This record gives sequence, C-alpha cells and structure tokens, in this order.
Amino acid sequence: MPLDYTKDEVAVIRRAIAPPPPKPPEEVIEAMRPAAGQPVPDHMPPFWKLSDLELPLFMRLTKDPMVKALSRYAFFPEVFQRLRSGLDLLTLEFSGRTRGMVTILGFSDRSIVIKPLQNSREDEIARIVGEIGVGPAQLESLPGYLTEEFIHGTFFTELPGDQLADGSLAGIGSTLGDMMQRLHQADIYYNDVTFSDPRGRSHLLVQADGSCRLIDFGISLMLDRHPRFDREEVHNFVRTLPMYRVFRGMAEDEAHVDRFLEEYASKLAAASKSEITSRDLSFAEQGLKMAAQRMGERIIGPVRQGFKRAYSG
Repeated sequence: MPLDYTKDEVAVIRRAIAPPPPKPPEEVIEAMRPAAGQPVPDHMPPFWKLSDLELPLFMRLTKDPMVKALSRYAFFPEVFQRLRSGLDLLTLEFSGRTRGMVTILGFSDRSIVIKPLQNSREDEIARIVGEIGVGPAQLESLPGYLTEEFIHGTFFTELPGDQLADGSLAGIGSTLGDMMQRLHQADIYYNDVTFSDPRGRSHLLVQADGSCRLIDFGISLMLDRHPRFDREEVHNFVRTLPMYRVFRGMAEDEAHVDRFLEEYASKLAAASKSEITSRDLSFAEQGLKMAAQRMGERIIGPVRQGFKRAYSG
C-alpha cells in the first residue's frame, strides 16, 4: 500500500516539514549521507528534523519509493489523499516561474499546485480570490504553503494569432476589468503584472473557453486594516516602484531600508483605498502597452475598451 503510515506518523511528518524548515545543520547533512563523500539523497533534506527524535521513522522514509519520487509533497493532504485512494500520479513538474519552488502534480482527476507562501497573508488573500472566481481555488494545505488547483490556459502574451480577433480581445479586457472590480470590492490590491512586464511575462491566464484567471498573489495587499500597514505590507507595496529598486541598489544596510519603509508607511497610510487600488489600473495600462510591443499595436484598442466597460472604480 502506498504511503503506509499511521495517522500519528503522518502528523509527526507534517509537523517536521511545515512550515518549511530551515537548512539543516552541517552535522545533520553529514549524517544523512549514505556514505562519506556521497551526496545526500535529494528527497531527504525536508525531513531532517526527524533524524534526531524520530530516527526509525526517518529511516523508513529514506527507503520509501513514493517518498523518493515526491519527497515532502507526498504528505500534503491533497496529494496524500489521492495516492492513498489509488490515483496514479501522471506528471510531476517543478517550476520557478513565479518563485523559487513551485510544484505541479498531475493526477487523472485534476492537477494541483503546491508552493510556499510569499507573505504572511497570502493564504487569506488566495482563499478570497479563489472564492470570488478571480484566482485558483484553494485546497487543503500545510502551514507555510498554498495548495491550489492548476489553471489550464495560455498566458496573455503567448496567445496565438487566431485568438487575437477584436471580439476576443475585448472579451479578455472586459473579464480582467471585472476581476479587478471584484478584487477591489473585496479590499484586495493586486499590485502585480497583469497583461505583461518588460520581458513579456504575464499573470493573466486565458482558458480555452475564453474565460480568464489571475495567478500569483504573493505581493498583493489586503486593505481591510487601512490605514494601518505593517512592514511587510509596506515593502510589498514599494517593491513594485521603480524608484525603490534604485534605492535598494544604493542602500547602505538593512537599517537604511527600515528607515525608508518606516517613512513610506506614513505616505501609504495617508492615501485612500481608491488611490492605492488605482495603481492596479495603471499597471494594466502599462502592461497592455508592453504586450503591444510583442503582439501588435492593434490589440490596445479592443482590450482597453473592454476593460473600461467592465471596470467602474
């Protein structure tokens, strides 16, 4: 039977792997080597906390073929449940497109994505955007991680020419405008690329039926506590400002950065919610112009018209 562990053992394993543990001490790394000078098996570092107090369980994991294939991801609730019920894992992919460690697991019934949280409220934001149909639906996960449905689709900047008719473009613009309206009504400021960034990367996925979703809410802000923002929220806000990227390159040390963020917090607190969310509209306009450099200037009119028709700030 795959993953033949008791309920208590699974609970112990999950406590060891989530939230993501820090890098193991050097002596632990040495102890995990099969022999002196040999590399540590790729699947075992996430379980290093077990090597002291739960050594017998740790040793079982080293030999488990399912753990060798999936490492920590075998014990995430959605994965564990599917494997224990007999579903086969059809595909496994690791992607760094949006952050350093994104895992896509394909099963016969659905594909799921597991990734570490990028900010302390991302799980809350992701749950809301999934419920309002703007982002991926959220699934049961472990502390420090998101587990969500995989959205099948094509990023806006990768759409083929036969999907760039005026009607289709206007529909995409309208859908994004409606999604932005729903986000802002839910007190969420997206704060990221929609149509395109300078390198042609988009966060807007267009599905086969023409519907759209946004992905990656790692630097989004909840505005429910406005005008109070903590350091992390202020940092997420300013990191999308060109002037901040210049400042980071010139900053003397982290204390200098802290002073900057403390000063900027007062500016952010003085801004109204609508002033903050209006930056999403600016990002959309800027991104549309960047996308047009790759896809042709003719896309701008239909997309812009559809967006403005759907969004009424």
